[in-house]
Amino acid sequence: MISGLAIVLAAFVAMEAVSYLTHRFVMHGFGFGLHKSHHVNRDGGFEMNDLYPMMFSSVAILSFTAGTFSPVLRPLVLVGSGITLYGVAYLFVHEIYIHRRIWSLEHRYRVLEWMKASHRIHHLFGGEPFGMLLPIVPRALRQRAAAVPYEPDADVRVARRPGTSRPAAA
Repeated sequence: MISGLAIVLAAFVAMEAVSYLTHRFVMHGFGFGLHKSHHVNRDGGFEMNDLYPMMFSSVAILSFTAGTFSPVLRPLVLVGSGITLYGVAYLFVHEIYIHRRIWSLEHRYRVLEWMKASHRIHHLFGGEPFGMLLPIVPRALRQRAAAVPYEPDADVRVARRPGTSRPAAA
C-alpha cells in the first residue's frame, strides 16, 4: 500500500518536471502553433492549446491500459493515477483558478495567488516560469513584472507574442 502511494506521488511530482520541459521546449518551441491560442485575450470556449492536456491524458490512458492487461506492467496503473491527479490539479489551478475558464471562485488562497502571480509573469514576458505547480521566477523578473499594473481579478493573459512586444496573431 505504501509503495503504491509512493509510485502515485512520484508520478505526480515527475509530471511537474515533464510539464515544465514540455511547456518550455515544445509549447514555446516547435509546438507554439497550438500553444499561441493560450497567449491571446479571448472569450471562453475551446482553444487550440487545449489539445495539449488531451495529449497528456492519452499517456495516462495508455498507462492504465498497459497496466491493466499485463501483470508485469501493473505499476503503470499507479503511474497513470499520478498523471491523472496532476491533470486534475492542473485543471483546478490553471483553468479554474488562474484563467477562470470554467467558473470563478470567490475566495482567494495565498498559495494559489502566488501561482497566479507567477503565471502572469510568464504571460507578460513569454519566458519563465514554465512550471505550473512550482513556478520558479527569478528575482529580477519578478521585480520587472512588479512595474506592470496588475488587477487580481483579471485574466493574466496579454495580447502580446511571448518574448516580444509585438501583438500576437489570434
